[in-house]
Amino acid sequence: TMSIPSKMTTAFGSSIKWGILSAGKISSDFVKAIAITEGAECAAVAARNGAKAAEFAKAHNVPKSYGSYDELLADPSIDVVYVGSIADQHAKMAKQALLAGKPTVVEKPMTLTTQETIETVQLARSKNLFLTEGMWTRFFPAMKKVSEVIAAGEIGDIVNVQGDFGWYNVDCPFPDDRIWNPESGGMTYDIGMYMAHLGQVAYPDAEVENIQAMATYKNGIDQTILTNIMYAKKSENQDVNDETTSRGMLQFYVTGAANTEERVTIQGSKGRIVLDSPAHVPEKVRVFRDAGRGKSIEEVFDFALPDDSYTSWYYPGSIGFTHEITEVCKALRNGQTECTQFTWNNSIQLASVIDEIIAQTRGKPTTEEEDDGEQKISA
Repeated sequence: TMSIPSKMTTAFGSSIKWGILSAGKISSDFVKAIAITEGAECAAVAARNGAKAAEFAKAHNVPKSYGSYDELLADPSIDVVYVGSIADQHAKMAKQALLAGKPTVVEKPMTLTTQETIETVQLARSKNLFLTEGMWTRFFPAMKKVSEVIAAGEIGDIVNVQGDFGWYNVDCPFPDDRIWNPESGGMTYDIGMYMAHLGQVAYPDAEVENIQAMATYKNGIDQTILTNIMYAKKSENQDVNDETTSRGMLQFYVTGAANTEERVTIQGSKGRIVLDSPAHVPEKVRVFRDAGRGKSIEEVFDFALPDDSYTSWYYPGSIGFTHEITEVCKALRNGQTECTQFTWNNSIQLASVIDEIIAQTRGKPTTEEEDDGEQKISA
């Protein structure tokens, strides 16, 4: 992780001031989470429609609103910006923010292709600016616990990870809803990253070796997607005769055809970790230590989210954005250019996995295919 010279880190006041680009649903939830986060405040919002920005500012008690993104980006009081637009605008707006010299948090996905993600990261690197993709699940205390249990070897070598995630998109009007957009819609782009990122949690620094994906379609986009991924592990204690020490798998499906249970199991040679529903906003980690076939000793760790009943939210668990906001503020104060919880390389690898799933299910070429069609990008 590159560090900004320390003189810059003292520039922040007692509270880090956020500027919000786009006045949509996800931005609304994010701003409500900023409001309950210590050391952070929302100072301005911008939308292409000035009246919409002003209405958003009034509803959320945001002091300033702007009718263009450039105006907010020119505001010297803004410490960091959040890009909350629809997915196909993320790359363009992230680059716009970085070119204006602003530390930037981009709602996931950072972009729609590996190539664009690499370009965005390279821009941040060249300007020595903070950038992170808002893979908010990775910032939850529950996920930190999962990583600690795995790193300590408490459940042995990870063998396989299984997960599901689906929300029933029957009420999304066709063709107007973003989910049916042939360019940026579909369930892979919408929620695939929530499952695909788990390979990085289970197999830190591993390379993606093989991906198999298939899908069913609705209105021409991918509706239910089933994916198998093989990872080549980075571990010191590899046994030539036992591939479990050098390889691990991830299997998942995402869907718009049902509200699924949304549970994740990380199976190791000595036990397993279960993330109870809803696993993308995890509040409970259950660790089962193997005590023979059909027997295990269970330990439960609770990480309850703050009570969110005091207001309304567009998406379930959004108060959990507070964890990401806290960690971004901490990273900015430390002079970091990326978050350790979800690094630039993590973003690039995740984008390459999503690219390959899209290529296999939609027949779209990935941005850069090697001769054998496989992409090896380390986290």
